[in-house]
Amino acid sequence: MSKEGTLHLTYWREYTDSEERYEPDFKIYHTIFRNVPLSQLNRLNSKILHANVKAFCDKNFNESASNFTGYSGVEMIVGSEYYHTYNDEFGESDYGGNDFWTDYGQKWNGRQFFKHDFMPKFTESLTKTSN
Repeated sequence: MSKEGTLHLTYWREYTDSEERYEPDFKIYHTIFRNVPLSQLNRLNSKILHANVKAFCDKNFNESASNFTGYSGVEMIVGSEYYHTYNDEFGESDYGGNDFWTDYGQKWNGRQFFKHDFMPKFTESLTKTSN
């Protein structure tokens, strides 16, 4: 199995950072389904599923931040983006190594709404080397 052969369903919420000069808004992601087989592409890409998941997460999210912008959504992320590391971005360097470029919740099963990892041993093989 390779990173490219996986799909991941995530829920995101957008926040504002008044101190950031160029990109004042940012998203925080919560993985719902990790390493979904490609055979489930049509089911995972369903607009109805996305709308239902978004509605459920919006209603049940435990928000404590005052800088939430009011925007949220559901995205399907492909494995090459989901498991993209600093080394993938910059080449071998001391900059971030095998840490993930974007935090989708790859290393955490305890974030809100996480439901299932279809290949936990595969996830472990990719996350045990990252800090």
